[in-house]
Amino acid sequence: MSAKNTMTRDAMLFLPAKVAEGLLVIVCSSLYTYIFTKPAVTAFNLTNTTMQLIYLVLAGWMANSSTRYIGEQSRLDGGRALFSTVSTIYLLLCLLVGGGCLLGASLTRDPLLLGGALMFCTYTAFQILNAALIQLGRIRASIVLSLASASLKLAVAYALVGGQTSYPLPYPAVTAAVVADGVAAIGAALALGLPTLVRLRFFSRTLLVQFLKFGVPLLGVSIAVALLNQIDKYLVVGFYGDILYAYYSQNNAIASGLFTMLSVGVMRGVYPNVLRAWREGGKAAAKPLLDQGVRLYLLIAVPAVAGLAAVSLPLSRFLFAPGYEAGAPVIAYTALAMLFMGLTEYANKAYELEQSTIHMLQNSALSAVIKVISSVVLLRAFGFTGGAMGSVAAFASYFVLTCVRVRRRFLFRVAPLTLLRIVCAALLCGAAAYGCTLLPLPDLLRLALAVVTGVIVYAVCIVVSGEGRAEMQAIRARLHR
Repeated sequence: MSAKNTMTRDAMLFLPAKVAEGLLVIVCSSLYTYIFTKPAVTAFNLTNTTMQLIYLVLAGWMANSSTRYIGEQSRLDGGRALFSTVSTIYLLLCLLVGGGCLLGASLTRDPLLLGGALMFCTYTAFQILNAALIQLGRIRASIVLSLASASLKLAVAYALVGGQTSYPLPYPAVTAAVVADGVAAIGAALALGLPTLVRLRFFSRTLLVQFLKFGVPLLGVSIAVALLNQIDKYLVVGFYGDILYAYYSQNNAIASGLFTMLSVGVMRGVYPNVLRAWREGGKAAAKPLLDQGVRLYLLIAVPAVAGLAAVSLPLSRFLFAPGYEAGAPVIAYTALAMLFMGLTEYANKAYELEQSTIHMLQNSALSAVIKVISSVVLLRAFGFTGGAMGSVAAFASYFVLTCVRVRRRFLFRVAPLTLLRIVCAALLCGAAAYGCTLLPLPDLLRLALAVVTGVIVYAVCIVVSGEGRAEMQAIRARLHR
């Protein structure tokens, strides 16, 4: 099987699972608006956002480094030195965050910080180990554990509130996050055989230096990307308070959660193959796979933006408790911002493959400044939805800046005809879906009809244009097998 076919197969294997995971995230976000009060939703979302921000700042460099080198190290010693080194760093980071949260809780008398520390520990462990599973080809284990984590976040929270509505405290949601990621992390550790690999005596200073050389510039990138991803949420709560933040964050979670799963689903099929091709044949072998990966991403992401924009209002009304639909425009803006974010990840691959991450730091830092300025201006001009508009401005700037600078090395290429076909099909998809939302029908029926119609229109347009013929043949072949 050719490298392109292998990559497409892996992406197609991941994508349905990641879409299912994204749907579970959406259901979880929806349920939380009914079983928790708005202040409790805000408290949980802020805690979750803060811990993910800390993860990016403190552990993102290590996660990127381990992902980059796990393939090479696995061939050398089965990953013994890498996992022992990563585990040692991980434990030190957990102690650091735990100590900081303990100090913060004693000063503020807010025990939620202690729950946040546990969220950091379990979330970080699963993110790093799950990435290792992907790079080592344990795709099915990754899928099962990711779906288990998403399901547990929903089930544990619901069980802990005992069927109540308007629960005033966020602790059941925090506990659910800790349990879900903790169970998934333990499962990943067992799947990777860590109990037999990890020993303190296998800690490698040489590997640590290699990690630092590759990852320290990414520390700045992580901080900048954290600001790009999260600063709008802090600005919204600062400008408009808990209630409007709850509206903003829940609607934001719909688009960002679904898009993250789509992007990750494609990237996890693409990047291991690109990295393998880079090791074996350099730029000449890797670039065609990167081009194909971007095409696959656009085939899925562009209609997703159009569809989410078309159905944002009825979707928000259906998913959330009354009042949350005020944040429906956030879904559309966030989806567009996430489209640019995903494209930037592909543009950055040249820097990552050549281990020249300082340029990523410069680009992301400038884009973070744009994010802060544009978000403040747009929040004042357009209300709380302006935070999502600032995200569009920032990620579009990040993408353009990266493309301009990375072209000196190499940049993915998408055929103009391919791009035209995808965009036109996506616009028709969005128009058809939006038309269905105007029908005099109940909200749920209009939403279902809009989704089905949009998917059918897009699929027909893509197949008729000839752009999606190869993918349709691969799907039919797999269903036949």
